[in-house]
Amino acid sequence: MPTVFGRTIAKESLIESVGDMSQICGIHSFIYDDGLAKGVRCLDFRNATGLRFEVLPDRGMDIYYAEYKGIPLNWLSGTGVVSSHYYSSHEWDWLRNFFGGLLVTCGLSNVGDHCVDRGAYLEKEHFGAHGRISNLPAKAVSYKSYWDNENYILQVEGNVIEAAAQGENFQLTRRIQTQMGKPSIHISDSVQNRSFYTVPHMFLYHINIGYPLLDEASEIYMSYTHIQGLDIEAEKNCGEIGHLSMPDEKALELVYMIDQRSDENGYCHVMFANRSLENNAGLGISLSYQKSAFPYFTLWKRLNRGEYVIGFEPGNCTVQGRNMQRNRGDLRHLKPQETCHYDTEIALLTSNETIDQYQSTYGLQKL
Repeated sequence: MPTVFGRTIAKESLIESVGDMSQICGIHSFIYDDGLAKGVRCLDFRNATGLRFEVLPDRGMDIYYAEYKGIPLNWLSGTGVVSSHYYSSHEWDWLRNFFGGLLVTCGLSNVGDHCVDRGAYLEKEHFGAHGRISNLPAKAVSYKSYWDNENYILQVEGNVIEAAAQGENFQLTRRIQTQMGKPSIHISDSVQNRSFYTVPHMFLYHINIGYPLLDEASEIYMSYTHIQGLDIEAEKNCGEIGHLSMPDEKALELVYMIDQRSDENGYCHVMFANRSLENNAGLGISLSYQKSAFPYFTLWKRLNRGEYVIGFEPGNCTVQGRNMQRNRGDLRHLKPQETCHYDTEIALLTSNETIDQYQSTYGLQKL
């Protein structure tokens, strides 16, 4: 039977109790109309658990804001929502459109540092930091709420095209789903090379956790075999990777590459938990993804004032840029008309009991 705010109820009884299902859960569509956000479409999801999140079709179908029972889950930068009209691919201008958010997608041609590399056709082409995909509007966007037997599903689908004449021609097809009564978000992505060139394909999720889920009481759990700092300072601080303080003006920006261990089904699991939230009832967020699709995991730690964030970043590459990935010998390519698939779940752990159960089920280690 369906679950509504923690209580099970027969489907027939639920339908009889409301005039429209949007009374309980649904998708609300609106358009931002002020400042740099003006004109950006937004789909606001509510799924009868206290989970609410906003999908931006005009920003790569990324997830801007998310909360649980009014508790913000992610970090937001000072930019706020910025229309893709203001995007610049010059070096690190990407940061001027980086709103933080629960999910920002990086790629599809480059992730990490900006660089000059051979393009699909051009001998030399400039690739901006973290790529274009998050700043491209989706087309053929459709959203719906519907019954699938006893389950009530909220869903949006759309296509994001990254293409150039005599260049790459990628299509990202994204489906985001949540189910009434379940505090989780399922992201199903496929990327197709629609060109007749074999081209590099880099893809990474930038998942940004912020206050109050992030504070000095928070803990990070995962199953891993090796941790490496991206630079000398991070390497020196590997032993303190799990230590989280309140915002500190002297905090260093630290980036770590972690070799995740997958379960018997090929999935990796990461958990961020704060056992003191909700009057010590506890709240956590988990991330599950396929190791074959995302063989790399980067952890971004920036505990500065106003820039207080922990980033979970599964990817098919590191965050060091296209040239570095090529020099490592593991830059991924897509052949003409080839498609690859990504299947990811972001879920909430709504009590210390479920946090403990999740840790035990997947044998996660505390960092």
